Amino acid sequence: MSAPVDLFLPAPSSPPTPPGHYRLLGADCSYYTAKISAALRYKRIPHVNVLATREVFAQEILPRVGWPVIPVLVSPQGETLQDTSEMFDHLEASYPQPATLPVDAPGRFLCYWLELLFDEWVKVPALHYRWNHDNAFAIAEFGRNNDPTRSPGEQLAVGEKIATRFRGWLGGLGINADSIPTIEAEYLRLLALLDHHFAAHDFLLGSAPTLADFALYGPFHAHLYRDPNSGRLLRAQAPQVARWVERMGAPPALAPRPTAFALPATLLPALRQLARDYVPVLAAQRAALRAWLDSDETKDIPRELGLHPVIFGRGTAEEISTMRALFTYDQWMLERCLAVFMQADATTQGAIASLCEQLGAPSLLALAGPPLLARRHFRLVRA
Repeated sequence: MSAPVDLFLPAPSSPPTPPGHYRLLGADCSYYTAKISAALRYKRIPHVNVLATREVFAQEILPRVGWPVIPVLVSPQGETLQDTSEMFDHLEASYPQPATLPVDAPGRFLCYWLELLFDEWVKVPALHYRWNHDNAFAIAEFGRNNDPTRSPGEQLAVGEKIATRFRGWLGGLGINADSIPTIEAEYLRLLALLDHHFAAHDFLLGSAPTLADFALYGPFHAHLYRDPNSGRLLRAQAPQVARWVERMGAPPALAPRPTAFALPATLLPALRQLARDYVPVLAAQRAALRAWLDSDETKDIPRELGLHPVIFGRGTAEEISTMRALFTYDQWMLERCLAVFMQADATTQGAIASLCEQLGAPSLLALAGPPLLARRHFRLVRA
């Protein structure tokens, strides 16, 4: 099985989009572009990939969204989708086969929970390894994507300017000199657990990929497999995880709709490790958001609500406490997950509660309640 090939390549000009095709504006080095790109390929949805160069940002992304971000998905009808979770909902409704979500409520809850874990918590090792182990590669990549026609020297200068913004996220995520040894130890433990799982299963929840696989593919392909130093580490430490990345890069033949989910026992240790440190973070963020919403009814929802203490490696020899930002976006994704529980009947709620026990997240359902946030015009707003 060969490595996934790059899909977003420089083009001399933007060719016309064939009728009925989506346009995905993104880049191969982008975490969330990888997530949605793999889903489009798996569902065999007609689309074209457009490298998000400086011109594409200026001419398409900024006019459509209002701020610089990738990926952006443009439907055949001209509708703009910016968030990958909303993209999945849209694509699942428009192209129900093959499904990326189980039909049963516990299965949907699980997939939304795993999407949140992989989108927002696996971000910690993904960004650490990129900017602390593959910084030079990322700078060159960002510069080339920004303007493929510039000289290598000019690309590096632009890439460094862009990279400065992304490296600035590390402190807010709790990534610092004190926490890095624990982050790396936790990542190696996660690799070992996932490697054991993928030795027995082709995908996270069985024989076909679900939303959870696409969410995990984002950080693993775009950062942890494709970047050179972290890629060598991944292939050496977890060859079965590398083979899963390669399977996801060449999606299998269309699979039948999953009628119900089966949670493999081999996956549980990895999920419990992630939930152990992340659920307390979500609880702190939800409390901070409630307090902020009660204190001010006029301001726009900020990306962050100050800092709070967070523990990495809870209960291990490397356990460490550091400071991390309180993020608001995670809460919107959490509410998307908890809405499945809120809308279920009593029997199904009991099944979801048992599932949370298995996942090492028994306190997660204590965060359920009326939604605090919604998304309108590509931004978080009060529900």
